[in-house]
Amino acid sequence: MAKDNVDVVQGAWDAFARGDIDGAVEVFAPNAEARISESLPWGGTYIGPDGFRDFLYKIDKAFDQFKATPDKVLGADDNHVVVVAKTRGRTKKGGVIEGNAVWVYQLRDGLIADAESWTDTARVLAALG
Repeated sequence: MAKDNVDVVQGAWDAFARGDIDGAVEVFAPNAEARISESLPWGGTYIGPDGFRDFLYKIDKAFDQFKATPDKVLGADDNHVVVVAKTRGRTKKGGVIEGNAVWVYQLRDGLIADAESWTDTARVLAALG
């Protein structure tokens, strides 16, 4: 089961890297919650595939260029997957971010049921200027 969950999460990150937003969000359960730090302009709690699509839209609007690349995708147990990713981007105002983000996913029945992200929000806010 854990390997399958790793494949689900890796597939979503691969889809995002290709610009396939539908593929990136289709693995979210209809009532899944994704939580992003409230201190960020795109922070908040997003519900289901449409909510996560809204989060990705807000990221796209904040940056001229943005890339998040997983360094590690690890099955933590039968239901949890942890992703450690490098993030790089250029904001609309010309600021540059480069850092790490950690995502923890909980999966049920092959879909993401819960997700939470942690990053250096002070660094991101400084880049946003």
